[in-house]
Amino acid sequence: MIDTRQGARIATWRRWFLVPAAALVAVVVAGCSSSGGGSGGSGAATVPRAPTAMASVSSPYPSDVPLTGRNTMPGEKPPVYPEAARADTQANANAFAEFFIQTWDWAYATTNPSYMNHYYVESCGLCQGLADGIDKTAAEGYWYTGGRLQITAVVGSPIAPVTAPADYCSILTVSGTAQAVLSGDNATVTSAPAKDGLRWKLCMKNTASDWTVTYFAGVQ
Repeated sequence: MIDTRQGARIATWRRWFLVPAAALVAVVVAGCSSSGGGSGGSGAATVPRAPTAMASVSSPYPSDVPLTGRNTMPGEKPPVYPEAARADTQANANAFAEFFIQTWDWAYATTNPSYMNHYYVESCGLCQGLADGIDKTAAEGYWYTGGRLQITAVVGSPIAPVTAPADYCSILTVSGTAQAVLSGDNATVTSAPAKDGLRWKLCMKNTASDWTVTYFAGVQ
């Protein structure tokens, strides 16, 4: 049975992040099956979600990452994987957690979740639900305007009570600008106001090549 408090949190996130109902199912199912507490985690085995596209010698980005989009700022480029994340400490995990939120922000900038898809596992229900929602928006010929994310704080967090595989966890405080989904003729399909003080817990495993998000959930 779904925790009613969890359902209320999911409803709040859906209103602001404009996740379509079909994608929301993945978030709810993951939350119900998790023993880690929260709506995005899972104790399932870690299965890489990342596509196989790799960064080229001349580019810091995987080859499937869009370099611009309709919701980007003039001259804006995708975030670059931080050198500060290339080790195995809490500080490095915090740096990666910030980067992962930036790839999510880039998904709203481009209506394309390809970049964030490289950095989470299939058992991360909220990760998959958000990516599916953005894919659905693009498939319907819609696109995002606004909804850009800004990280205002990041701190290390104990792993418990999360049971997903993890080396470290971080809690990030994020604000977002007002957001809308527009149709091909720029008509507003749905919208949401700006939001401050959203808090997210990310738990991560360090692999041979990159960090990978195994758990992602909103926290009080």
